[in-house]
Amino acid sequence: MNEDDVARSGQLALLLEVSAYPKPGNVSRTHDFAETSYEHFLASAVAVYPVLREAAARGFAWKGGGGVGVGELVRRAVEESVAWQSGGNTHFGALLLLVPLAVAAGSYKPDLDPGLLKRRAEEVVQNTSVEDAVELYRAFPKAKVKVRAGVPEFDLTDAGGVREIRASGKSLHEILEISASYDLISRELVGGFEKTFRYAELLKDWIKNKDKERRVNDAVTNAYLRLLSEERDTFVEMKFGAEKSESVRRRAEEIVNSGCKRGEVEEFDEELIKEGVNPGSTADIIAAALFVALLGGLRV
Repeated sequence: MNEDDVARSGQLALLLEVSAYPKPGNVSRTHDFAETSYEHFLASAVAVYPVLREAAARGFAWKGGGGVGVGELVRRAVEESVAWQSGGNTHFGALLLLVPLAVAAGSYKPDLDPGLLKRRAEEVVQNTSVEDAVELYRAFPKAKVKVRAGVPEFDLTDAGGVREIRASGKSLHEILEISASYDLISRELVGGFEKTFRYAELLKDWIKNKDKERRVNDAVTNAYLRLLSEERDTFVEMKFGAEKSESVRRRAEEIVNSGCKRGEVEEFDEELIKEGVNPGSTADIIAAALFVALLGGLRV
């Protein structure tokens, strides 16, 4: 697929995700965090274009097997993101998902087959190396990403982390397998992007079947709520604990089961904003799902 089209699709996915409202607990076009605003997300989405394009170009040159520098591409994307805005971590989790997907999308020219795209994205992640793991480690402090404390395998808060990773000989894929037990994005990467592709199809169906001025916005917010109702969000669990993340999940489930009524969604949004609860991992996966849907022909 054309490298520019891949990069445009990634950029638009990030913009559509952050613009959706109401998206309980997260930044949208109507709500900022104290230190991170809607405009910070817009700047970040624009800034990562050249790296997404490079990822697609590497995919076009890739013949399968061997790595393509996923870790380096994620690190560079993070550097571009923070160079163009002062709001800190805006898209770290989303970039972890978008980079291998962009490589996969650039790896062939015919109309995108979601099944083939999924298989190639899995292969990209499976063929990562120790150096990819090192590069990803280096990206964490650049984005000021909060990490889970007390994980014995590799301490991302420790200056000796690079030495530990190299000494272990573990690839990025192998390290993600460790963190998949507690991290939603890692689980998505090593699990074959299952939720990303499932929600891409749901988004396309919802948008196609809606005859409303706000059809794209509604599809994104409904997808976000449905995913939040299925999984405890990593961001919420890391900051507030398992009990709180489960209560957020259950509340989302109640709203989904009652039909995602606008008033209930807005009330839930206000509750989470007041408490400082932001389900960021859920938003990251919806951004990736939008990317796949756009690659597959979705137009807004």
